[in-house]
Amino acid sequence: MKKSFFGWLIIFLLMAGINNAYSAELFVRNPGIEDIPQISQPKGESAREDIGLGKEYLKSYILDTKTIVSSPLHWENQDWIKASLILGMTIGLYTFDQDIHDWVQRNRNKTSDETAKVAKLFGDGRYMLPPLGLFYLYGCIAKSGKAEKTALLSLESVVVSGFFTQIIKFAGHRHRPGHGDAYNKWSGPGFSTSNLSFPSGHTQTAFAIATVVASEYEDKALIAPLAYGIATLTALSRINDNAHWSSDVFLGAARLFHSKKDCLVA
Repeated sequence: MKKSFFGWLIIFLLMAGINNAYSAELFVRNPGIEDIPQISQPKGESAREDIGLGKEYLKSYILDTKTIVSSPLHWENQDWIKASLILGMTIGLYTFDQDIHDWVQRNRNKTSDETAKVAKLFGDGRYMLPPLGLFYLYGCIAKSGKAEKTALLSLESVVVSGFFTQIIKFAGHRHRPGHGDAYNKWSGPGFSTSNLSFPSGHTQTAFAIATVVASEYEDKALIAPLAYGIATLTALSRINDNAHWSSDVFLGAARLFHSKKDCLVA
């Protein structure tokens, strides 16, 4: 398994680069126009202002998944540089995963455990879907299109990016640190539901929502730091709880490499 590891890792990271770093592009497509990422669209001119819970919204899940898969065909030099940075930094963290794990576990304490206990909830779909539903309901009652849009795009971002995250997990079957296995033990590909450490699903969920919220409410100075701060705590909680390696968490949060200029909503 070790001999083929780096070959698998490159494949996983390229897939993850499509998923996390560029999933934002799917939300700036003009309805009725070819599914080509509009990376350079001016800030504040999102083509998806009118979003409602209906047939077109559900259809967007399929169209946006297609856009993510085909997006590398339209990447420019700066996009390949971003993907390379994600690839390089993930591999770099991977080489230090065991050392980082050992240091965190040696310094783990009651405060970090209590913080992690709360923070990890923001990456758990079972706890995040109800608040999104309530926020959407609030938007309907208060006639707030922004609230409705934020809730719906957050859900779509979580589902679509989560789909690709699961593909990567089942392709790699990386063992979790809590099982006592070495950082470089992989068992994939396969369909077993065990050993799904890479990348972190909790982190992916937290940052998928945080990116949408921060982008939609960019006019509120405190929203972005708060949203990304909570998502970061969620990511760190997974390392603290011995549930993920540092490289798992980093790749789950890789969408941070997308700037607000390129990422109008998620």
